Amino acid sequence: MALQSSTALARRPQSFTQNWSAYAFLTPALIILFLSLLLPAAATVVMSLTDISFLRPTNFVWFDNYIKLVSDSRFRQAVGNTAYYTVGVTLPTMALGLLAAVALNGKLRGRIVFRTIFYLPVLTSLIAAAVVWMYVYEPYSGPINGTLAQLGLPPQPWLQSPNLAMTSLIVMAIWRDFGTAMIIYLAGLQDIPRDIYEAARLDGAKTKDVFFRITVPMLSNVTFYLMIILIVQTFQVFGAIYVMTNGGPLGSTETIVFQMYQTAFGYTEFGYAAAMSTVLFLAILLFSIIGTKIMRRGES
Repeated sequence: MALQSSTALARRPQSFTQNWSAYAFLTPALIILFLSLLLPAAATVVMSLTDISFLRPTNFVWFDNYIKLVSDSRFRQAVGNTAYYTVGVTLPTMALGLLAAVALNGKLRGRIVFRTIFYLPVLTSLIAAAVVWMYVYEPYSGPINGTLAQLGLPPQPWLQSPNLAMTSLIVMAIWRDFGTAMIIYLAGLQDIPRDIYEAARLDGAKTKDVFFRITVPMLSNVTFYLMIILIVQTFQVFGAIYVMTNGGPLGSTETIVFQMYQTAFGYTEFGYAAAMSTVLFLAILLFSIIGTKIMRRGES
């Protein structure tokens, strides 16, 4: 009886005066969060309702910028490019990361070395990696076209062709993000009980059956978590495009974030760029909320 009463007392919500020290410790973090995230986000929304520019007086245009987005063919192309880049990077990165994690989770000789090698691209500077890949894709002296020449095949304009530029950027992104997927899947594999695999092998299950009927289903939450991370990350791609293609050729690699940059700092249409930013933020927020709810439903 005494134990039940003490448990009920512990669960009783405490007042602000009883927890003032906890709130005091949280206050600096909340202030930083407000100044660095919430205040700029609110300012961006307000800015998206104006025609702010350095070239003319600022006026409120309310939702004109959002109406303009709907009919802007250049923005629609950027949305399509972003979707293509997101799908092209996310799915292969997850598949390759899962396969590498399964291979390196066993008693493979030198697996620590392989894990380190596969994760090294994640640690490299994005700009430095982009410069290296520009040399790799170089049409005249790059190693890829050099190999094609040795095979008697014609060189390809990897970053100069509208049909190949985005695919070339996707390959570079997969190379860089592959290590992250591998590490996340390795952490998930550690949580799968070994008894399940041993029981499956005793029942005569083949390697393929173990992978598709045990490993993949039990990593479903990890897969969904990784997918959310990669999608949010690829939605915001900018650095590699800025260095390697500058949005070209013919706008074939121009994504939403890159178009926001050009609109704001190239054409000084800050209100229109803020509208793009608000739409992108709402899309990412909506996807994150839906993904989180689906993950929680799967856990329950």
